[in-house]
This record gives sequence, structure tokens and C-alpha cells, in this order.
Amino acid sequence: MFTRLTRAFFASWLFAAAACSSLTGPSPVDDRWRVHQTAHFLLYVRPDSFASQNVEVFGTVLEDQYAVSVTRLQAQFERRIFGFFFEPGEGGLAGGPTREGVAYPLTDAFKVVTAAPLDGNVYALMSHEANHVIAGQILGRPGTSFANEGLASALLSERYHELGSTFVHAWTADAGNLPPLSRLVDDEMWAQIDDVTKYNASASFIAYLLDTFGAGPFKQLWGASSGQFAGRLEEVYGVTLDQAQANWREYARRYGGLRP
Repeated sequence: MFTRLTRAFFASWLFAAAACSSLTGPSPVDDRWRVHQTAHFLLYVRPDSFASQNVEVFGTVLEDQYAVSVTRLQAQFERRIFGFFFEPGEGGLAGGPTREGVAYPLTDAFKVVTAAPLDGNVYALMSHEANHVIAGQILGRPGTSFANEGLASALLSERYHELGSTFVHAWTADAGNLPPLSRLVDDEMWAQIDDVTKYNASASFIAYLLDTFGAGPFKQLWGASSGQFAGRLEEVYGVTLDQAQANWREYARRYGGLRP
């Protein structure tokens, strides 16, 4: 049902929550960079690299994402974000995958490893990391990995790719049994859930909350810890965690039914 592109996205580009939620950095960098400046980004690329060949496109995609994220979060945000584009094997990342990333909200920075082909996978990767910076600066420290990772993908603009809400709601609509939200929001259980499930489910649930209720209530949920999450959600949205899960799954099924 999904295209080869969207299947490849979550099969080949996934990263640990700890990587995405790093707070400081990036680590000291050398001087082999070319810099591309846009209204809200300084993008550092290696000379003659895949990223340097496509940096103008990256800037266009990221500016669109910046505008979408700030609008959906109903916030004012005028900080400049620093993006470092490494080649495979560089950047102090895990190594192996040709596309991975980490964000540093406290220092307005992110770094990613990118490689050909130029496609929605690349756009979604760098946009996801930029969203961590934007969300961290606007909302502060997240209370759970579920909220942290889910929001970064729930905010993805779909102007240049189809890997945002449309994808994760369709995935949720097609999914069989999913872990209960009580498990997904528990940071002690998060690492035990497979990456595809936890990233897609968290993004779909948070996109549902934003689509249905707007950013205001979600801002009250953002900082809730695992132990506080169920109570805060009931206080803010007026439903239990189980009721919220049923409402979300029904929303995803109806949303998925609108697909061409």
C-alpha cells in the first residue's frame, strides 16, 4: 500500500531517541566547510559533497519546514538554526547508515549524514532534526521520548515529500495491534519497542492531537513525564489514555480512508 520510498524511509533511516534528544553540541568541527545562508538557517556542507551540490534545495525545504512548524505550534520564533551536513562515516554519529541525524536544541544546531539519492527521505531527515531544535526552543525540555520524537515527525511539512501526517496516519490505519499508549509514553519501555512502531505511532498520535485540538493543549502535555502523562492528558483533553487511544485509532482510520 505504501510506496517504495515511504517503506525505505522508516526501514533505512531511524535513530535512537537519545541521539535526537541531545541537548548540547555539536562537537567541535573542523574548518572544511562551505556555508549557505537562508533567512533562518546557516547550512554547513563539505566542498564537492552530495550536500554541497544540493544545499540550495535543502535551504528551500528547511525554510518551508520552519514556517510550517512555527505556524502549527502557534508561536513566535526568529532564531537562526545551524545545520551541519556530514558525509557517510563522518560527524561522530553511529556509522553504518548513510542517513542519520542528531539535534542540539540548546545550541540551535543539528547535524545529519546525507547521501544520494535526493529524495523525501533526505528532506524528512533534516526537517525532523530541525523540528527538534524549533520545538526545544519554543516548548522547552520534553517530558518523554514519545512526545519528543513524535512531535518532530508530526510537524513535518508535506510540500516536498509525503512522509508527514499523511504517511503516519495511513500507517496507523493499516497497523494491527499497537502497544497501548501507557507503554509508548513510558520511557523505561520506549527502548523495548521496535523503531518503526514507536516512531510512527508517536508521530501519528501527536499529529492527531494537533490536527484536532491545536497546539495550545499539547503545550500543556509536552513537559509531562512518563508518570505524569496519563493524568495530564486527562486533565487537558478530558479523556483517559485508553479513550484517547481509541479516538486516535478511529481518526487515523477515517484519515486513511481519504487516501487516493
